[in-house]
Amino acid sequence: MLSSLRQIDQHILFFLNHLGASGVLRDVVIRLLATGLIYALLGIVLYLFLRKPGGKQVLFLALGSAFAAVVVGKVINQIVPRDRPFVVFPGDVRHVALIVRPDSFPSIHVVAAFGLAGGVLFGPHRVWGALMLLLALFMAVARVAAGAHWPSDVAGGALIGLAMAAILAKIQRYYWSRPGSGEEQYADDDSVPKG
Repeated sequence: MLSSLRQIDQHILFFLNHLGASGVLRDVVIRLLATGLIYALLGIVLYLFLRKPGGKQVLFLALGSAFAAVVVGKVINQIVPRDRPFVVFPGDVRHVALIVRPDSFPSIHVVAAFGLAGGVLFGPHRVWGALMLLLALFMAVARVAAGAHWPSDVAGGALIGLAMAAILAKIQRYYWSRPGSGEEQYADDDSVPKG
């Protein structure tokens, strides 16, 4: 079972890593998607905080989820040592140079991206959260295409980020639903405050 999962991991890696012709344009696009999208996600969180109802909830949940997910991801990084694809297959994996640490599992960038996206998705602005999930997915795929991560690294990172967001969303709902918390309750679909 484990060897067949490794084979699936390798097949997806090589498919994404060898997609598109080699060249500067491919490398630039992968670099932008693999590292730049985190800034787009942060920009969306900032926009929601400043311009939408429930912005304080969004900020707390998104940043808190990302922070908690990164802490969990870094602990797992230390427990589960795993070489990156470009180290395991130096001649076969096209490596787009990104700033990376030695251990591959889970992808800390993806952990943070899905923590941010999940924090918005599980909060009052689900449409924005769905858009952010799509951007986080592009980022995850780009990190595999760059040869910096295995598909299971980014899948694990996505699960950790979303799990931390779900846990914090539950805690936040409990806190803000208590009588006398002083926080307004917002609908789940980018609408105006309830009652």
